[in-house]
Amino acid sequence: MEMKHLEPFAWGYRHAEKKDVEYRIANGIYTFAEEFEIELNVKNKFVAPLGGMGRYAVNYARADGITLRREVKERNIRDYPELEEQINVYFDYFFPYETHRVISKYRTPEEEKLEINKCCWAAGGGHSNPDYEMLLRIGTNGIRNRIALFRNIHTDKGGFYDALERTLDALELLARRYREKAAEMLGSAEGEDKKTLARLVKAFENIPQNAPRDFFEACEMFWFCFAFIDVDSPGLFDYALGRYYENDDPADRWECLEGLWELFRETRTWNLCVGRSDEFGNDYTCALTYDVLKMAREKKYDTPNLTLRLHSGSPEKLWREAAETLSSGIGMPAIYNDECVCPALEAIGVPPSDAHLYCMNGCNQIDIFGKSHMGLEDGEISVAKALEFALSGGVCRFSDEKLGADTGDAASFKTFDELMAAYKKQIEFMADYIVRTSNKAQEIFAERAPNPWKSLIVQGCIEKGLDYKNRGPIYGHAQVLTEGLPDAADGLAAIKHYVFDEKKYSMAQLVDALDKDFEGYDELYRDFKGYHKFGNDLEDVDGVYAEITDHLYRYFQTKRTFRGGVFGVGCSTFHRAPNYGFHCGALPNGKKKGERLLADSIGATPGCDKNGPTALLCSVMKGNQYLATSGNVMQIKFSKSQFCTERGKEAFIALAKAYFTGGGQTLQVNVVSREELLDAVEHPENHQNLLVRVGGFSQYFVKLPQPLQENIIARTEVAL
Repeated sequence: MEMKHLEPFAWGYRHAEKKDVEYRIANGIYTFAEEFEIELNVKNKFVAPLGGMGRYAVNYARADGITLRREVKERNIRDYPELEEQINVYFDYFFPYETHRVISKYRTPEEEKLEINKCCWAAGGGHSNPDYEMLLRIGTNGIRNRIALFRNIHTDKGGFYDALERTLDALELLARRYREKAAEMLGSAEGEDKKTLARLVKAFENIPQNAPRDFFEACEMFWFCFAFIDVDSPGLFDYALGRYYENDDPADRWECLEGLWELFRETRTWNLCVGRSDEFGNDYTCALTYDVLKMAREKKYDTPNLTLRLHSGSPEKLWREAAETLSSGIGMPAIYNDECVCPALEAIGVPPSDAHLYCMNGCNQIDIFGKSHMGLEDGEISVAKALEFALSGGVCRFSDEKLGADTGDAASFKTFDELMAAYKKQIEFMADYIVRTSNKAQEIFAERAPNPWKSLIVQGCIEKGLDYKNRGPIYGHAQVLTEGLPDAADGLAAIKHYVFDEKKYSMAQLVDALDKDFEGYDELYRDFKGYHKFGNDLEDVDGVYAEITDHLYRYFQTKRTFRGGVFGVGCSTFHRAPNYGFHCGALPNGKKKGERLLADSIGATPGCDKNGPTALLCSVMKGNQYLATSGNVMQIKFSKSQFCTERGKEAFIALAKAYFTGGGQTLQVNVVSREELLDAVEHPENHQNLLVRVGGFSQYFVKLPQPLQENIIARTEVAL
């Protein structure tokens, strides 16, 4: 065993003939392609280096840059003791280059505590949506032509273009090795295996250098490039592959799609988006759009995370297919409203033609397909924690440390406006931390972990001569997620009512009650817990919700990113809501310290909406969703017994259309009964295939941690 084979990326990086970081990474990728042990499972139909660099002690990942895996290093030393010294030398060499280690050095101890105590965090590596449509259309030969063109324009960027060409060399080398492996296996193969191997050999004689000639080659080329380094999100799947699907044999294309679907599940592929309109309102539904929905409901897998874009011109048949797929209980597709998302993107400078190329990334972050570096998590903020800080003078009731801004003694506030000003100052304090830390992380990624592979297939990079991580893409907006918006609105509305309007309690009493976790304040606790809650179409609390949402979203949009965009906000709580709830102390909505229940979307805190789905959506529409550019998840749970009837599906479609007409951005739907969920808690062995929508993704219910199961059960089940 040689180090070049044991740690190919590390070897290639260290032995690069050129010293700039971009070329070192490209040479590491090339050595990976050269040394990777080829495995070809004919049953999969489509080949790629599954596991990729993640199997090595030193690897390069799309989200995290250079990463080190100590357990792999120790395993290598056990397996190859004669190489122990070299293994340690290589590992120690990369220790200072580990990207997130470098980023962490720029946080002060006080800032780290903001993250530890679930107040806010920043600097996620994030996801991407490369331009697979362009890659399929022009092949690597076409990309080489583009490099040659712009190399002549940016004559000072030779090192950058050398890195891109070295990366293309790596991709083509690996494709050639797979073709040779398939040809080698072909001689002894029989039956269907022989047929598949012959197709692979023929396909790789053409791709990836040239455009695919049929859907099989399109799938092969897509999958090979998609999984080249590590898997992420397919993006606008029917836009990239739809034209190949339309012109192929129905039986063969379905078999190909099924093969991809199995690989998507095997690799935990992220977000696949179908359906869209253009800037003129034209619909682009195709056969692949419908068959993706059909495949999802037939397979009932928890992945890929499926998104469907809809608009006023979407065919009625597509709405019906969406409802049919949701009725299968998989929690997918998440449905998005073009007539809300596109104007939101246009408002931050994305022209209509590109705004209509949006797709979802990761769980539900918004990206511009093939043209942006913005579909990622740049940070997250607990709005509920900001209210806690406003009422405690910046003290975290979970850790008993001063972590927030100094907004004075809340007991002395004489008006609701004073309280609201303190709350907004706390929001801005945490927002400024997120912006500062995220921008520093973006700068470090650009310097230490450029991405020549993504630079090849995201528009703007080749044209500018700038890396994907370093302002290369056309759009570089950022995305920040929120936690606890409805909880904060409920608490502020209750304070306004009982302290400043009715004057039943003083601010001093409320602050003392919260400090004591309501102990000795039974009546105050009942009043605040029982007061109006967001999600019931009640103007007093809905108005507060609208005000704090507007302030939060607009404040972030005043901040610029290192990548050349603005910070956008949305809501995607994933699986984290219970943990954020646990780290909050007592809140004036009646939540006690240690309780985990917190809003898991922009909708009501689970269990607090009592007036039906129409009232819930009316409340949510009070917030200006045209300001949300990071995905604005609205979770809703329907009764299986009613949704799965023809009348129920029709009622859902009518409700969803009304919500979208009123400015709603997205709906994510669970169709399940409370009884089924409770039985799954007691008898998980009987419910191994029970899927639920969590926050931005679907997951098998029995695999979720108990706090998250409780959160999902608490969501109000609505009838249609």
